[in-house]
Amino acid sequence: MFKVLEGSGGNVLGAEISGAYTVQDVEQFEKACEAVIAQGHDKVNILVKLDQMQWSKVEPKAFFKDSKYALGHIKQMRHLAIVGDSKLEEVMVKLDNMIFGREKKELIEKYFDVADMDQAWEFVRS
Repeated sequence: MFKVLEGSGGNVLGAEISGAYTVQDVEQFEKACEAVIAQGHDKVNILVKLDQMQWSKVEPKAFFKDSKYALGHIKQMRHLAIVGDSKLEEVMVKLDNMIFGREKKELIEKYFDVADMDQAWEFVRS
């Protein structure tokens, strides 16, 4: 399930993905990102909370659609905060940042534990 988090605004989009992750969730996420870009922001800062994500219920088609969208819009992304409750998620974020991160262009992806949600918001608002 996808929902926009309270606290989103300006060039900051906060979203929560819980339980399953479907193609419909990806489409809602894309619309939310497009709405931020349509407001005239060159870069989008994104916080994604994956609390209690059920990875066995992620649709493979959703994963690939999400990845394709992210790669197609990578130049419009700035700070990405992934908030979760899993060491696997933490490792995946670190690997993703090593491959796609561009510190000079401020494209930085960081993992935050659910207990550090306030720090994650600070990061995407900085």
